[in-house]
Amino acid sequence: MERSIEAMWKEGFLQNGALIAPRVNDIYNRKSMHIIEKFERMFLMNIWGIIIGSLLLLIGSYFVGALLAGSLVFIMMSYVAYTAYHELKALERIDKGQSSYAFLKSFKNWISNNIERYGKMYKVVYPLFILAFYFGIWFSDVFADKRQMVAENSNNVFFGLHTYTTIVVIIMALLMSLFSKQIHRRDVKIVYGRIIKKLDLALAEMEELRD
Repeated sequence: MERSIEAMWKEGFLQNGALIAPRVNDIYNRKSMHIIEKFERMFLMNIWGIIIGSLLLLIGSYFVGALLAGSLVFIMMSYVAYTAYHELKALERIDKGQSSYAFLKSFKNWISNNIERYGKMYKVVYPLFILAFYFGIWFSDVFADKRQMVAENSNNVFFGLHTYTTIVVIIMALLMSLFSKQIHRRDVKIVYGRIIKKLDLALAEMEELRD
């Protein structure tokens, strides 16, 4: 018995070398490439945003007398950007010769693994960023008069720091570490949510044809 049109359509995108439905292949191939190319552009822009933002923060820290804290933040964020760049290179190595479905599944797995790795890294990066920013600002030249005033008029001072404020900041840093994965997932959803939604819809279409 001859195969149905639906069966031939499935074969058209499930098998990259199939000649039965070249138009279906072409549609899904173009859709797959469009999704990933747009994601790569946004990901690269995010990397440059991290680099430029941390560099501006480093320059600003010099002018306010908090160069040590600014340098620490710059080093941390440079490491984040370096790691992201290598993640992007790993994405570019995904085999584009496979079927559209396998291609997008590989991309989806890359996103999931990326979110997991960054969630773990940010358990350290988030609290260090908060603490470096707090200590850097507090001990900067700009806050010299404020430090002097607190030291002279408050009994709640510990190593030049306002005790209660420092406790609050430390608690915030610990909470950021504890919920780093959730925070990172939310950030990914905000920045890349639309692309990920298109990816999920494309995969759902293909999986429906597989049934």
